[in-house]
Amino acid sequence: MRMNNSALPAPAEGASTGFEVGRYARLSRDGFGICIDGAVGYSLRLIPSNKTLGQFGTTHDAWPAVVAALEAGRASRTLVLDWLGPDGTRHRMTSGAKLEYLARAGLGLPAEHLRSANQRRR
Repeated sequence: MRMNNSALPAPAEGASTGFEVGRYARLSRDGFGICIDGAVGYSLRLIPSNKTLGQFGTTHDAWPAVVAALEAGRASRTLVLDWLGPDGTRHRMTSGAKLEYLARAGLGLPAEHLRSANQRRR
């Protein structure tokens, strides 16, 4: 096995600039949003009908709509968040329980009930 001794040393543990290249979650005072490179917008749709429930400029704008749909009685497994490409294409980003967790966490709401019993014990 060959070792590359010319690699750059790892940064000191305490060193942090507050910005990490390649990270897509943007934390703000009122929660976080997720940014997909190349996305021009995001849409929330209902499956299996593919009815669009809303279109948004950022995922942070979509979180309240997701939570409102869930609180109105929609099952999380019927909701899909897509990102929209510049050419008009639609690509699935997340859906189901993961979407519910991201929306609640993105707004700073408790989402502990979404974890399984095994995960709660840890």
